[in-house]
Amino acid sequence: MTVYIDLNIFDRLEKFDKIPESDKPNYQLLLTLLTDKKIKTAYSNAHLNDLFRGFQKNPDYIDGHLNNIKKNTDNLCICQYWGEKEVKWHYRDIFEFFKEKAEEWDFEPNSFDELFKDEPLIQSALNLYKLVPLPPEFKKGYIEPIFGIMFPLSKVYNTQYSLQADIYNFQSRLKSDYGLYKAFKAYLLTSLNKIKNKPELIKAVKSNFKDLPTHLELTDIFDAYTPNNKTSDNVMYSKIIDTFFKFDLAGYKTDGHFNNMFDDALHTFYGAHFDTFITNDDRCNYKAKKTYERLKIKTKVITINEVETIQNCL
Repeated sequence: MTVYIDLNIFDRLEKFDKIPESDKPNYQLLLTLLTDKKIKTAYSNAHLNDLFRGFQKNPDYIDGHLNNIKKNTDNLCICQYWGEKEVKWHYRDIFEFFKEKAEEWDFEPNSFDELFKDEPLIQSALNLYKLVPLPPEFKKGYIEPIFGIMFPLSKVYNTQYSLQADIYNFQSRLKSDYGLYKAFKAYLLTSLNKIKNKPELIKAVKSNFKDLPTHLELTDIFDAYTPNNKTSDNVMYSKIIDTFFKFDLAGYKTDGHFNNMFDDALHTFYGAHFDTFITNDDRCNYKAKKTYERLKIKTKVITINEVETIQNCL
């Protein structure tokens, strides 16, 4: 039986001696199932993302965290590598993988201008975009305050290059500026509610999208107006990440931090490859269940207090 374990569960297993006595029986049962090889688990790059944020604040504890996961997974790794059509199951030393991820983060550009600074041919092509003006209608968007926050360079330079730079810089800022992410989500939610509260627009949406349900939810409107672009060569990856984000956007159990939200979505994607997904994170637990329900994925989402259900299945 396969069980995907969230980092909050791994952390409690590592600190077993320090957790309250009332919590120990459930964690002891999980440890016994792992030790006796009754269940199998694996780590993913989503775990590494979680660990790296803590590593940036204090690197002293990383070896203990990695050793704990290594002990419980036997270095079994599940990862969706870039450009692949499905996840890869393989044995990979977690220390080596974490070191590689840390080195990649160290070289991440701070701005769009730095992105291709060592690529002269691409730089030459981008210089041409500095000469191409944006459509006149683009300036109309600045009537919304968030538009000025998202596209400050375009407001000044009004070129295709400045728009590309704004888009890259904005997505980078969303990962670190929690206030910006919160404001952006509030703007999207308000805009979708405006659409939902206009009967003539709803009628137009339904006439163009015949498969929409009679009672239109925010996520249905989002589906109708979102271009059908793939975010990964793995179709299921795109479906799960997008569905998870839409439930987060709907407002209930929403996450205020973009990185946390994305990594919870990534954990949910990997969890879909297991029989059971264990997480004590209330927000992730709720949205993972809703995502699996929407996509008809059979993975069961539980908290550590429900770990006996695994033993009962065995």
